[in-house]
Amino acid sequence: MSESVPDINSGDSAAWTVLDRYRELELQLAILGHHLSAQVGLRPVDLQCFNLVHRHGPVTIGELARMLALRPATTTGIVDRLAEQGWVARDRSEVDRRTVLVRALPDHLPRLFGLLAPLGEDLSTALADLDDDALRIIADFLGHAAEATQRANARSS
Repeated sequence: MSESVPDINSGDSAAWTVLDRYRELELQLAILGHHLSAQVGLRPVDLQCFNLVHRHGPVTIGELARMLALRPATTTGIVDRLAEQGWVARDRSEVDRRTVLVRALPDHLPRLFGLLAPLGEDLSTALADLDDDALRIIADFLGHAAEATQRANARSS
């Protein structure tokens, strides 16, 4: 007996439309990540790792592994590659010298931000005509979407 597969490609409610746009955004961001990583000479997962370290760092390998939903050994390999290419550095914690923290290095940021600048300009233009209430609603939904996606990643690992 086969399970019924829901038709997620059609719907007529406002909520379905929002979820459909989220799915499309998720796909486009994954494609963009592949293009950007190729342009800067990284693997897509390495660029994701760097972005997490840049956004949340300094972080331990364990914290980073949880954020990436990967095993610590796999994450160590990614950090090794990033360190070899000058994207991150490892430092001993000032509080506990046994703890190693990974931090982003700034050298590659101008190129990465330069590649992302047109996207930022397009998004800023799209947001320019919205009032603060609309922007808060969008920000709130994006926060919920990020949290739901984090939970889905945790369940998948």
